[in-house]
Formats: sequence, structure tokens, C-alpha cells
Amino acid sequence: MDWLLTHLTSLAPSAIYDTLAGILLLCGLGLPIPEDVSLISAGYLAHLGIVHVHTVLLVCFASVLGGDCIAFTLGRLFGSRLLDSRLARRVFRPRKQIRVRAYFRKFGSKVIFIARFLPGLRFSIFLSAGTLRVRPSVFFTYDALAALVSVPTLVYLSWAFGEHIDHVVSWVRRSEYGILIVVLLASVWIAVKMLRKRRPPKA
Repeated sequence: MDWLLTHLTSLAPSAIYDTLAGILLLCGLGLPIPEDVSLISAGYLAHLGIVHVHTVLLVCFASVLGGDCIAFTLGRLFGSRLLDSRLARRVFRPRKQIRVRAYFRKFGSKVIFIARFLPGLRFSIFLSAGTLRVRPSVFFTYDALAALVSVPTLVYLSWAFGEHIDHVVSWVRRSEYGILIVVLLASVWIAVKMLRKRRPPKA
């Protein structure tokens, strides 16, 4: 993370927005740079007053969705031809393809939401969503809802607690799956409440 902050702080504010956008777009395509590092860096730069926190949040949010949608579109346009290519097999091995397809069979399109919190599988799941012909509106809805949880959390957390940035990074690394569990439990609770409301009253 230090090298990224060193590079970003050497740029003009407008160039910082462009650089963060480019990195996050490439992260959506499987670039081996943790997306969380870029989001935390964005929040920390806002804490330092180098960029505006709400502006950098919007840039990050749009770039995250853009990268995800590119991965989804690649899968939708090129499908199995892309997965059968030599390059794809190196990044997205057949065993991993089988694993991702099993997730879709088990969870359906909801796995798109879950993928936002699974860095090692995120690109593979989004690419597979396109290959499996998930409707674009469904993909975008689940992905946007997940991004509304992850992106503001990381950016605003780093902005608010920038003086303890090392602790923020440590907490994020430990709690990424914890955040997913909390979100899933909240979703189940909401779904149960809605089902109870829909049930007709007993005679």
C-alpha cells in the first residue's frame, strides 16, 4: 500500500482521480492488485485533504462497477470461446470454472452479491455470470448493492480514521469475510420479515 500512496501523492488531484479509476477498472479485470488497497488509499488521501472524500467515493464506486461490468460483458460476448483460450485457462483454471458454476447452481444469481467480498473469485464469478447468460439488469442490481456496502465502508472508514490507517488495514484484512456474514444475516432477517408479512392471517 505504501508504494501506491507514494505514487498517488506525487500526482495532481485530477490525476489521482484518473489513476484510481484506471486501477479499479483493471482490478475488475483480474489485475493482481487488491481492490481494497485502492479504496483504502482513496479514503486516506481524503483524510489528508488531498482529494475530496465524496468525489473520490463516486469515482471509486463508478470505477468498481465499470470494471465488474466489463468482466461480465466479456463473458457474455465471448462465452466459452474465451474460457477455452490458453490465457483464460491460466487465470481461470478448469477446476476453478467447475467450482464457480457450482456456486451458481447452489446460490443462483445471489452469488454475484457474495462475489464482491471474495477477492480470489470475484473476476471469475463475474465472467461466468456473463457466460451463463445472467440478465444484465440482474447482474448490475446485485453488483451495485454489494458495492454500496463495500466501497463506502472502506473509503469512509479510511477517511474517518486516517490517523490509524495501519489499524484500518489490519481490521479490513481480518474482517472481510465478517462483513459478508453480517450482510448475509441481515439479508436473511429482512427476507424472513417480508415472508411473514406476506402470509395471510390465520382464520
